[in-house]
Amino acid sequence: MSSPPDLLTDFPPTWREQWAVQASVDAERIRNRLDAVTARTLTGAEAASKAAVQRHLAEAERACRPAGVGRRTRRDRQDRWRGTSVEQAFLHLHAAKEFLVDLLPPAEVEALVPEVTTRLAAALDRNDPRRVEAEGLLREVRGPARRAVLKQAMETAYDASDEQYVRLRDFRNIILLTALSMALLTAALLVAVAAFPDAIPMCFNPSVTAAAAGARGFSVCPSGEQQSPAPGDILIVAGLGAIGGALGALVAIRNLRGTSTPYSVSTALAVLKGPSGALTAVIGMLLLAGGFVPGLTNLDSQRQILAYALIFGIAQQLVTRVADDRAQQILNQLPSKDPHAQAPRPSVPERTVLAEEVPDNGARPSFAPEALNNHA
Repeated sequence: MSSPPDLLTDFPPTWREQWAVQASVDAERIRNRLDAVTARTLTGAEAASKAAVQRHLAEAERACRPAGVGRRTRRDRQDRWRGTSVEQAFLHLHAAKEFLVDLLPPAEVEALVPEVTTRLAAALDRNDPRRVEAEGLLREVRGPARRAVLKQAMETAYDASDEQYVRLRDFRNIILLTALSMALLTAALLVAVAAFPDAIPMCFNPSVTAAAAGARGFSVCPSGEQQSPAPGDILIVAGLGAIGGALGALVAIRNLRGTSTPYSVSTALAVLKGPSGALTAVIGMLLLAGGFVPGLTNLDSQRQILAYALIFGIAQQLVTRVADDRAQQILNQLPSKDPHAQAPRPSVPERTVLAEEVPDNGARPSFAPEALNNHA
């Protein structure tokens, strides 16, 4: 059987991303633990489990590094979009941890039960049949079969956690696609209206000086007083709207829980705010000009037009707040080391059952969210 590859010679450095560093360190920690628990004579089944752990660790470490001997430090766009390397690294790490259970001494097997129970509680609803069955078996099964039960519970918890990260990646991709679509549509609208400014005029006739303005033939536009709309009017409105959207992004993400996941949802949401603000500013000015807002059908000065364009850009938060809330909901369902995160908590009956299983020596298992590694 071939020995595991030497990372110093066979593989280039890891990707310069947080998930790659985390996965690489986790793989090295598992490898060191494997060497410690296998420093003895192994049975045939234990030797097979050790080989399986080594193979999974090698694949996980390979996913954390660029293929070949190139000098790339960043993954290509397709890999980033699909999350291929990320999923490959963590799936192999999860499989390595499961096979490692076959080699651990009984005391360490029991020490894993609180962590697995906590991950089940974080990844699955308390009424989920998979969680109910796994927790029931962990409470009831003893003896040699307990390792198999623990491995099955770990597989269930990891599968559920991985599904949540897949949903997080898909949500990020949808947000980015939406932002790109809105940016393209808004850009096409700006180009068309800049070429034909009379198609969507951004000008107003001041109510106070309507007679004088009508006599002179001038209107108040985003670019100043003039006789007819200018090509730059809609560009000014959209630009101020985009600035307002950026300001709204700062307000929106201030309460978004930070995460060490490889999928930056907060960045995707911030990208969405810019084109959303530009589009809502243009739509808002059209509503004002069309008389849909009583008392604001006519603006008296250029400064008022610019101010309202900025306000409408910030108001895009009313539309994109749904995406912000959904992002927060998904992040709250992920395992986290943050003590202030809204992690799922077991119900009162579950705490009672777990308390009854405390060993006679008084050792009490910890169910704090800090016991979990993000995605690992």
